[in-house]
Amino acid sequence: MDTGTLVLIIVLAVVVIAVVIAAVVIGRRKKAEVNRRRAEELREKAAEEAIGAHQAKAESAQAEAAALQAEVEANRLRKEAEERAHKAGEAHERVEEHLRRADKLDPASNTGRSHDADLSRDADRTQGADHSREADHDRSNLTEGERLTRDRGGRDGSANDSPTREGGRNL
Repeated sequence: MDTGTLVLIIVLAVVVIAVVIAAVVIGRRKKAEVNRRRAEELREKAAEEAIGAHQAKAESAQAEAAALQAEVEANRLRKEAEERAHKAGEAHERVEEHLRRADKLDPASNTGRSHDADLSRDADRTQGADHSREADHDRSNLTEGERLTRDRGGRDGSANDSPTREGGRNL
């Protein structure tokens, strides 16, 4: 082999090596660019998901706050119902006390009421809070009706002869 061929082989080898190196460098740059784009897409996707996660967290906090508010409102309503039931019980006791005093003053005018009051008190104790409130209301209306009937009967002088009375007791 002569020198010219040898130089040509060396030059060709250097060119091939240079092309291979250039191809590897260009390939790495393209791969790095693809990786950068993919990383950017992942960052954007993460940002979108972060917004969704923050929104979901805010909605969760709102739901929790609404649940707490509902619980507070329920407790307030429960307390209010208990207070009203207590007031109704006190009113019922006052009515019963007035009736007992009236019976002591004039026992002949209402002979069956004491026994009926005892029975209604026993029934109130065995019923639930809702039933006792309804019974108190009904009894208050009945007591008011009895009072009005007694007042009407007393005015015309026929308290015991009233058509609404039977055996000394209102119907």
